[in-house]
Amino acid sequence: MVAELDADAVLLEASNADDALGLVPEHRDLDLVLLDLELPGRPGLDALRELRQRFPEVPVAIVSGNEEPAVVRRALDAGACGFVPKSSTGELLRQALKLILSGGIYVPPAALAAPAGPAADGALRRERFHQLTERQREVLALVARGLTNREIAGVLSIAEGTVKNHVAAILERLEISNRTEAAFVLRELEEPEGI
Repeated sequence: MVAELDADAVLLEASNADDALGLVPEHRDLDLVLLDLELPGRPGLDALRELRQRFPEVPVAIVSGNEEPAVVRRALDAGACGFVPKSSTGELLRQALKLILSGGIYVPPAALAAPAGPAADGALRRERFHQLTERQREVLALVARGLTNREIAGVLSIAEGTVKNHVAAILERLEISNRTEAAFVLRELEEPEGI
């Protein structure tokens, strides 16, 4: 599938988590690591966390047969730039990889449809959303699209530090802990009974 997206792509394979962790320092120019949560050697989320800690510049996407929304959220919270279920159709996989390679975050539709956790219920969250400033709502929409603070600053023609302050205020107001949850919340609010 990757070769179909880019005929010049160079693919490296590892049969276990330790081999995967060993390949990365040898190839620091990697565009993407596709990590199976069931890779032998250590729990997949542990391997993901170690990859993110040791090589924060290398994007890591999860490919897994486990599509439980809680697992998807834990992977995204641990720093994955996407979560692609193995049950995905070829076209969906192509779209997910394109999004991830362009800097976005891919979240499977089933995970987006699931409740975002023990945070405020829908009505309270909508009320808090409407307490955000117009600029904070713009920032939230761009965060949900997977843009970095620098990219958001460019789109909105504001300082990167200002974006960081807006993101912090959004997370606090909506009582969420990270950008991934922000994307879930915005999706939830955009449902027919939302905003």
